[in-house]
Amino acid sequence: MREQTPEQIIQQVIDAKLRGRGGAGRLTGEKWRIVRNIDDNQKYVICNAYDADPRAWAARSLLERNPHQVIEGIVLAAYAVGATEAYLFTRNIYLEGVASVQRALNEALETNLVGRDILGTEFSCTINVFGVDIGFMGGEETVQIALIKGRRGMPEQRPPFPAQYGLWDKPTAINCVETLANVPVIVRSGAAEFASVGTEMTGGTKVLTVYDYVPDSEPKVIEVPFGTTLREILHHAGYNRPDSDLRAIVVGGAEGGALPTSLLDTPYDYDPL
Repeated sequence: MREQTPEQIIQQVIDAKLRGRGGAGRLTGEKWRIVRNIDDNQKYVICNAYDADPRAWAARSLLERNPHQVIEGIVLAAYAVGATEAYLFTRNIYLEGVASVQRALNEALETNLVGRDILGTEFSCTINVFGVDIGFMGGEETVQIALIKGRRGMPEQRPPFPAQYGLWDKPTAINCVETLANVPVIVRSGAAEFASVGTEMTGGTKVLTVYDYVPDSEPKVIEVPFGTTLREILHHAGYNRPDSDLRAIVVGGAEGGALPTSLLDTPYDYDPL
């Protein structure tokens, strides 16, 4: 933050081809620029760390294992869009993950990585942890906004979108925790290096939860570059049985669909899928 302007960080994130890891796949930097360009005295960032599908462990894994990277990503997002307050929205049943984030937040406050005049700059940002457990709908962004405001968790019609009219009717950047966890990597390593991993359209890697539907099997959380084929993903997750033992592969959990084995060599990316 002492070396780059908010616009420079936004452009870096665009050049890195960081697309939202929550499903829509929109370029994160373009979303941030919308919020940045709105003239308002108050803006917000919401980090969506709520795995709507309880079988997906991406958010939970990041909170437990990389809380400092998540916090750094939230602060960088707030700096980029001009927000001074952020919320980390998660499931309160993630006891270890929530405790891990709280410890990391306390350490960040002690070292001035969060709070007032961060690292001697004029930028200040507070982060609030908001934990609930309301099932599948908790992953929807307008539901998250309503709950933070103390209202009933019901989805609202869009437009207007949260980027223009979000929390407390102010411009709000909402990104999933995996998206934000990638931002510190981009700022440290540069857009070109980040974009060198992945595909022409999508830079970086994806955290996936892979289930083998056999009794007593444990889910595998793996990280692979975008463009890795579904067949390779299964191999990385330890599924090494012949295709004849496989009837279909479900991509996207409850919101996804079942693909036949003839599509096992499809690359994992937003456009092919």
